[in-house]
Amino acid sequence: MVVGIAAVVASLAVPVSSHFVTAAKSDSATEFTLRAITVARDRAVAERRNIELTFVTPNRIRLERQEVNSAGATTGKTVLSEVILEGGQQFVKFSGIPDTPDAFGSGTPITFGGTPPVMFTSDGSLVDTAGDIVNGTVLVGVANQPMTARAVTIFGVSGLTRAWKWRGSKWVE
Repeated sequence: MVVGIAAVVASLAVPVSSHFVTAAKSDSATEFTLRAITVARDRAVAERRNIELTFVTPNRIRLERQEVNSAGATTGKTVLSEVILEGGQQFVKFSGIPDTPDAFGSGTPITFGGTPPVMFTSDGSLVDTAGDIVNGTVLVGVANQPMTARAVTIFGVSGLTRAWKWRGSKWVE
C-alpha cells in the first residue's frame, strides 16, 4: 500500500517539477534582461556616454559604448558586454497574449518607438538615433510554451524598468 502511494505521488511530482524548472529559467532570463538594461543605463550615467542596447535574435543582448573625440563627434563603438539568454529562452511573442499593462509593445518580441538602435544617454533616458525619447518592451520565453512568457518594459524618460510575468489570463508585475 505504501509503495503504491509513493508511486502515485512520484508520478505527480515529475510534471510539476518540470513546470517549475521551465518557469525558473524564464524568470532567470527576465533577470538577465533587466540586469543588462540596468547596467547600460548606469554606465551611461556614470561614464557620461551613450550606451547602445542591441537585441540580437534569438537570445543575445549587446551593450556598446559610443566613443566620441574631443570635438564631440562619434568615432566608433566599444562592445562592453554581451548577455546570452540560456536554457532555451529567447525573444519571442506568443500569439493570443496581449501587450503588457504598460502598452509599449506591438506585434514583435522587441518593440521600441522611433528609429533603432536605442541607447541610454548620460541623463539616464532611453532615446532612438534621432535623440527622441522612446519606451520599449522586450518579450522573452520558450517558443511554443506560452506559460513561459515574460516581459521587461522600459519607460524612456527615466529609464525605469518593470518585469512582467504571464499568468495565463493576465500580466502580473
